[in-house]
Amino acid sequence: MLALVKNQASFRNISIITELDEQIPQVLADADQMRQVILNIVINAADAMPYGGTLTLHSSFEPKSQRVELKISDTGSGIPKEIQNRLFEPFFTTKKSGTGLGLAIAYGVIERHKGELKLESSPGKGTTVTIVLPVSSEASDE
Repeated sequence: MLALVKNQASFRNISIITELDEQIPQVLADADQMRQVILNIVINAADAMPYGGTLTLHSSFEPKSQRVELKISDTGSGIPKEIQNRLFEPFFTTKKSGTGLGLAIAYGVIERHKGELKLESSPGKGTTVTIVLPVSSEASDE
């Protein structure tokens, strides 16, 4: 998926760092839906770094909770606290062009996979979106 986006103009001045743990167990999930979730988050990250920056993808496994985490971090402009709680609402957007559906859809997909989608952001420092999925997750038929 990263190979598809890194040649786009919006990624020209963005360094991509992958810290993916090869030893994490597989998660039972709809691969196409997961690709779409990650793509939405990665594109949002690139939009937050119009002059360049660093995009980091870091995966890990927590044996105790049997959960896999994927953290997608950018060094972009960050998101003001007052709108962070609205980011997963359908049709809410801060972009001039956009539907405001990307993160709302991503949230729904992760929720249907019995996971969590979390966001941490500091204006001027960047944003980290964390996808947490249980190892025993089952994809929804919806």
